[in-house]
Amino acid sequence: MGLEADTSVIVYLDMKSPHAYIAVRPTIEVARDYQIKIDFRPYTLSYKGLGLTASVEGNKRRPLSPESDRKARMYYAAARQYAALQRLPFRSPHRLLNAELANRAFVFAKRQQLEIPFMMSVCLRGWGSGWRDYEIESIPQLRYSLRELGADLHGFEEFIRPNGLGEKALIQFMEEAEESGLVGVPHYVFFDHTIDRHVGLFGREHLALIRSKLSAQGLTRNESVRSEFSHAWTGP
Repeated sequence: MGLEADTSVIVYLDMKSPHAYIAVRPTIEVARDYQIKIDFRPYTLSYKGLGLTASVEGNKRRPLSPESDRKARMYYAAARQYAALQRLPFRSPHRLLNAELANRAFVFAKRQQLEIPFMMSVCLRGWGSGWRDYEIESIPQLRYSLRELGADLHGFEEFIRPNGLGEKALIQFMEEAEESGLVGVPHYVFFDHTIDRHVGLFGREHLALIRSKLSAQGLTRNESVRSEFSHAWTGP
């Protein structure tokens, strides 16, 4: 993440999304191979908007229909398979998650260039236990995760409070994401020189396309880099 680069690819993630969790490492691989910076930003998804539930009352899924129930089950089943390929711990969540505070904490960590160590620290514990051993809505636990990484915690509670700087920054990120066409995470935004404008793409499966466009721009870090990239990536 500290490699030099002038070009950026923006990546929107949600701390409660299993598909964001499994996208982090292959996305960082792009920065290893190409002269780009990865600008990770938070976005809070809506379970209802995704069609995974009709309501969030009681933190339990209430599917709109049998079809939406199958969609929700497949959403987690696919993540489980890909997490196994990367040797990442994964267990389906025992309840619906509210990632609003965690995403504000993500912004706090980002201001200290700790956003990905923070996210992975939280997600490894959370997804590893199906969020039974980590409370994503707990300010003390989020604070402890930041402390473990050596973050400066001055003003943390003030930052993530309602109407605080963290909420305002998160809202701005979300508005910018929606302007770029976000429909889910991970959501990638980059400048496509072939059409001379920024493009937004939803899904980790587009990493091969993004890599091919970066290769065409001559941004590979060395001659051994190839744009081909498997969706079933297993790690470096």
